[in-house]
Amino acid sequence: MITGSCLCGQVRYEIRGEMGPITHCHCPSCRKAHASAFSSVASVQLADLAFTAGEALLKFYESSPGKRRYFCSNCGSQIYAKREDQEHYVFRMGTIDGDPGVRPVQHIFTGHKAPWYKLHDDLPEYLEWPPQVQADAPAAHVKYKHLYELMNGVFKLAARKEASTSLLLLMVDINTEQAELQELTREVHHKIEMNVRESDMIDRLGDNLFAVILPYTDAKASMILAERIRNAFKGVIQAHGGACCIGAATVMCDRLHMDNLMVSIDELVAMAEKACRFSNRTGGDKAIHHDSLPR
Repeated sequence: MITGSCLCGQVRYEIRGEMGPITHCHCPSCRKAHASAFSSVASVQLADLAFTAGEALLKFYESSPGKRRYFCSNCGSQIYAKREDQEHYVFRMGTIDGDPGVRPVQHIFTGHKAPWYKLHDDLPEYLEWPPQVQADAPAAHVKYKHLYELMNGVFKLAARKEASTSLLLLMVDINTEQAELQELTREVHHKIEMNVRESDMIDRLGDNLFAVILPYTDAKASMILAERIRNAFKGVIQAHGGACCIGAATVMCDRLHMDNLMVSIDELVAMAEKACRFSNRTGGDKAIHHDSLPR
């Protein structure tokens, strides 16, 4: 069993299962959070972590949408991070007492490595995520591949025009036969097309999930469009006893990571997903913008 504690010793824990291999992460968020050249992390399953003291002292900072970094509120020691949709913790190795029995296997996000630090080992190095999909990678599902390609071009244009970009995620929730569902979603798709602007882009992500990219669109304008779209097909959906959840999110041009647009795309998608989930929990009766979510 692995044990550990924070700097002041008030937070103590046990890891009652196996840890994953260690990754050294050089991304800007980890460097800032740990005030170091990189952070050393490993995955721990949710059921395998038990706090023996001080769990109430844990506070978190949401460093990117949906990702919370937990730390001791007394001494500041980082303990773990977790995304909303993950079944594991991203555990901070520095608070572990003794030898955990696992070793480093890679460096990631070396494209953001501290310029004053040199790597001194033979571990594999990746400019961003390694080729395989990492468990800690946000929202980079296969179904989003085309969406990411579209957004990459939109963000480059937004940077040149110094404009905001918004994203709508629309999830149609209808309990019906598959054939009827397909017909309804085709009708929904058509109504979306009839209510967006020529510059907007629609990407169907699945049988009941759509994305609408809104170039040159701030948060207020995105909500006007979202409600216009929802009103266009809500009668069709309600006639079949269903609902349509719409989540919106906006990124301003000065918040784009121009040296790594994938990070900005990840963040915008994660924000829209979070808003869509909130819309679903509240019955899907209105569109929700990420900026309006309770903190």
